[in-house]
Amino acid sequence: MANISDMIEEFLIDTLGDEGQLDISRNDLAAYFNVAPSQINYVLSTRFNYARGFLTESKRGGGGHITILRANDQTEWEKAVNDKLQNVVDFKTACYIIDEMVNNGKLSKAEGGMLKKVVSPSALNNPFKLEDRIRAQILRRILFENKGKGE
Repeated sequence: MANISDMIEEFLIDTLGDEGQLDISRNDLAAYFNVAPSQINYVLSTRFNYARGFLTESKRGGGGHITILRANDQTEWEKAVNDKLQNVVDFKTACYIIDEMVNNGKLSKAEGGMLKKVVSPSALNNPFKLEDRIRAQILRRILFENKGKGE
């Protein structure tokens, strides 16, 4: 049996359809599923983020209007990822980005697996707690400094 987060995700993806954009009220969505608006925020932040190929815009007040956009092309996705990789990225988000690169054919499955090992917490363990910053630098270099090579 699917949990409520899975059901909300499926509903949003189905509603998003081929349009690539969805405008919805967070409060209306929360009422529809009989959950707190924070549950909607959780689903948006974990399942509809840039690392998974989505851009979300959220406005406070007035029912919490939400716009979900599917990144239409690689350039749009790369811009969103680049903006997020300016400072730090945690391992979970790095894995989402790597998975998206594999799905888009930017990396092979083997390269994606190897890259996950390279950016893993155990590989980047250091006494100064700089893992998230180092991880962001590695992904930035792979995504943007080799752009166009091998294509």
